[in-house]
Amino acid sequence: MADCGPNCEETLREIESYLDGEVDAPQATEIAIHLADCNPCMDRAEFRKHLKDLVHDRCREAEPEGLRDKVLEAIRSRETGPTA
Repeated sequence: MADCGPNCEETLREIESYLDGEVDAPQATEIAIHLADCNPCMDRAEFRKHLKDLVHDRCREAEPEGLRDKVLEAIRSRETGPTA
């Protein structure tokens, strides 16, 4: 993005968190204002939003039985170390 400056770089660095609702209100407002004024960044944000929606729609199948418990157990064992 040759025409983009520091505001664009910062916005694009945070775009995933913004789309996921993981930024605080002041930062979300700042990003929204930038997107409203910057077509290249808005295009990228819209593409990423569309991609997220597509992946979400295509991956809605339920996880296999017991997968959640296995994942949580693996996380717990890494946090506490191996049990003897």
